[in-house]
Amino acid sequence: MDQMPKMKSMHDGFSLAELMTVIAILGIITAIAIPGFIKWLPDYYLKSAARDLRASFQLARTTAIKTGALCTITFNQPVDGDTYDYVVFQDADNDLSLDSSETTDIVRKVKWTDYHSGISTNSNDFTTNSDSLPAVGFRSNGIPIVNNNNFVAPEGTVSIKNTDNSEADIIMSSAGNVKVAFAIQ
Repeated sequence: MDQMPKMKSMHDGFSLAELMTVIAILGIITAIAIPGFIKWLPDYYLKSAARDLRASFQLARTTAIKTGALCTITFNQPVDGDTYDYVVFQDADNDLSLDSSETTDIVRKVKWTDYHSGISTNSNDFTTNSDSLPAVGFRSNGIPIVNNNNFVAPEGTVSIKNTDNSEADIIMSSAGNVKVAFAIQ
């Protein structure tokens, strides 16, 4: 009968020295990565807010085309006692102002603090509506208009910035096309 040689029994696990080495390496990696991550976050929030505003312009345009009715974006818009940085709504009376009868027609309302407290509007050069709020509407053919159904197609830029003073410009052409330009510090 063949006998199998007996194997030495080994203890499973890590030694204290191995465990401490791994913890030290993780600590060094963390110390290097966290400052870069913290520096990256404000620009991430800014880019996210800018892309979302661009998407909201596109949402207003497609909503107008889909419904066959004017869809408007107003900035610094009060709704139910709270001020939103921008509101997208279906504008039944075509005046580019959010009336109490139209609050049920709100498609989207956004505060910059939804992204981060460090995001704010730097400038907005859209024509103001009768409530003295910057506003732009989209007709059923997707072409933008300004206050009083002015058929001169507007152009405009909304600039937003973060705590690092990086800036994003959301630029709308007279044809209603929207692009984003970043100036990251």
